[in-house]
Order: sequence, then C-alpha cells, then structure tokens
Amino acid sequence: MSLAADGAPDFASRLSLAGTPGMAWGAVSGGRVLTAGGKGTAGVADGFAPDADTVFEVGSLTKTFTASLIFQLEEEGKLRIDAPVDTYVKHLPDRWRNLTLSQFLSHTSGLPEYLDQTNFRRLMPLDLTPRDIVAMAANLPLRFGAGVRHEYNNLGFILLGMTAEAVSGKPYWDELQRRFFTPAGMASTGPRNRLSHATRYASGHFWDGNRYDDDPPRSAPGSTWSAGGLLSTAADMNRWSLALDSGRILSMDVRRRMWTQARLANGAPAGWGYGWQIETIEGRTIASHGGGTAGFSCWYRRDVSRPLSTIVLTNQNGRADPKTMTDALLKALATTRLVK
Repeated sequence: MSLAADGAPDFASRLSLAGTPGMAWGAVSGGRVLTAGGKGTAGVADGFAPDADTVFEVGSLTKTFTASLIFQLEEEGKLRIDAPVDTYVKHLPDRWRNLTLSQFLSHTSGLPEYLDQTNFRRLMPLDLTPRDIVAMAANLPLRFGAGVRHEYNNLGFILLGMTAEAVSGKPYWDELQRRFFTPAGMASTGPRNRLSHATRYASGHFWDGNRYDDDPPRSAPGSTWSAGGLLSTAADMNRWSLALDSGRILSMDVRRRMWTQARLANGAPAGWGYGWQIETIEGRTIASHGGGTAGFSCWYRRDVSRPLSTIVLTNQNGRADPKTMTDALLKALATTRLVK
C-alpha cells in the first residue's frame, strides 16, 4: 500500500525492490507528507506486505539522533562539543581522554573500532552495556592521530551516548524519547525492548553473496546502543522530517551546525558534518545517513535547501543498496510531479 499526497496513481509501481524482499519509503517537503508506503514482503512467513507503519531496524541512522541530543545539550549549557571526552566520562583509556566530542561526531578521532566484519553477526544479538563495549576496545591502538583524517567509527558514538547520560543524569533512551520521539509523534521508534506495543515488524534477511539467510540475529538494544540501536518506520521518519522542517524540536542553530562540514587538523574538509554525511550536489547541501544491521539497511536523505527529506527502509543487508534506491525514489517524486 502506498500514499501519495496528491493522489498520484500507484506510486509503488514506480519503485523497484532492487533485490530486497521488502521495502518502505517516505518523503516530506514544505511541511507536508508527499508519500509513504511499502511493497514486497515483510518476511518469509509473515504473510503481509510492509507499509509505512512497519517497523524496521535502522542501525546507524541512530547516530543522527545521538548527534541531535549532544548539540541540544550543548545549547542548554551542559557540555561543549570541543571539550575532551574525559571532561564528562571518566575511567577511559589514557589515549582516549583528550579526544573531543566534535571528533567523535565527525568521525575524525582515530579511535579503534569495536564492531567490524569479523564480529558483526556475533555481537548484534548481545545486549552489551556501554562499559562492556569500552572494555572490548580498551587495549586496541588508535587508528591515527586525532584530526588527521575521516574514518567512520562506531565507538565514538558509544562515548557520545555515555557523555549524554553523564551530563543529563538520565538514561540515553529516556532522553531520546522525551526530547524527540514524543514531541514528534514517533510512537513506533525506539530500541526493540521498548516497542512491545508494535505489531508489524519486518523480518531481516542477510545476503551472503549467493543467497539470503532468512533468520539472521536480531539487533539487541545494547549491541550498538547510541551508535545503532534504534528501530523505526517510514511514517515515523516522515514525522521526524516534519519536525525538522518546523524547527519546533531542534533549533535553527543546532541544525546549521550539524549540517556544516567539519574540518581536519590541516584545515581540509572532512567530508562529514557532525553526525551526518554532508555533500554538495548540484549546488545544494545534502545531509544524509544510512544504517545497516545483520538483516536491515536504510538511507535517510535531506536536501537542506528545499527542504526535501526521504527515507528508504529495507529488510535486507548486503544486496540491495538503499542509497541507490533513494535516487529512484527522488526520480519517482519528480515524474509524478510531487516535487519539481
């Protein structure tokens, strides 16, 4: 089922599954929902097609919410993003202590990585604590000197979640719920253990290069925590886009700063903002972020200038590319004249 705000017929037929068992999508522009829907199958034995209210794991898209929380806490005077992490989180390895929150946000810290292709599927179902994750990486060497280059990193966002808890005095998930999800009306967004009311879950599929594993491990809330522990729906991501458009949750200053290119130590652009990938495409600023777990992948894209926001959620990882599928969604929006 799909919805197009102007009644464009059969919008779903314009979108290809591109090899994924199922998908859901949404788009918002100018303060209104343009489209929301889904197609394919939610899972091998589920017997229903996904729609805009079907819950998917969104993995590292969680990082954009963690960044939003950190910037909001700075706006309230509770932290400084250019401060060393040791200012707020104690008992860390000595070589991490002078790394800054801004370096974590822009993936320029040089921290080691605790999650990689060798342990990805093993760690995903484990409900780790943040301190468990710190211990896993504590004896690993730094990858490079702080600010030398950009290299995507999950551990830095675990430390950002720990920082948020330290300065707010409240659990990370509670803060996201209070500050973002409840005000935006995102009733089906949160870690898996807080969505007991949800009834329409997609089932994940992991492509091994030849076929899909139809029963990959589910992502536990603690395995990636503030770096990747969220689940959400296309409808909820549309609601988040509407909230960003209106400025009623995140101030203009917070959005501007997150969506500004970070700089390396030598002054060169890092290729990322703070919690978001930042690109200039045809003269327009594009802020985006993807997410992947053992059975899901997604891509959220925001044209800051228009604004125009899109979300593509898939119940697979390793075969279909949700970023490429986003290009098809944008083309469909243009050909149906939902956007110009």
